[in-house]
Amino acid sequence: MNVLEQVAKYHKDWIELAEVFDKDWADDIVQEMYLLLHKYKVTEQQMFTNGKPNRGYVFIIIRNIHFQLHNIRKRINKCELNEEIYNLVDDYNEEQEIDWNEFRNKAEQEVNSWEWYEKKLFTLYRDNKTSIRKLAKETGISFVSIFHTLKANKQKLKRLLQEDYDNLKL
Repeated sequence: MNVLEQVAKYHKDWIELAEVFDKDWADDIVQEMYLLLHKYKVTEQQMFTNGKPNRGYVFIIIRNIHFQLHNIRKRINKCELNEEIYNLVDDYNEEQEIDWNEFRNKAEQEVNSWEWYEKKLFTLYRDNKTSIRKLAKETGISFVSIFHTLKANKQKLKRLLQEDYDNLKL
């Protein structure tokens, strides 16, 4: 019998242990534990002491999985649909949309007026939504060079468009 089968004999105990953290997600947490035990090929020496499963080891695994799930759920932005949102939709202003299009066009014209290197880096960063580190790795350009170029270009755009942006917000 392999380690996973031996650990699964105590499934009800693991469910009770996981319910300490989260009753709704206890089954999922225990299933994740089994997947981790299989993925990392946990040995009998790690998992068992005196022929019984090491409850402390399992507790740590279950606790860590609970915290991972908690962090994932915390990152999800939830928005309640209420009258304010419906009022925002009703207040749609076509003139304001035209102003935003002009604002975007002005920003695009500024970007097109830059040197080739600055323009290419900025558009790669903006359009691909990749991190600076990943961009540096893919292009072979140093991280510091990309960072300073992007920082300077963002500041140029901000100086140029700040007044227009303030007017649009009003």
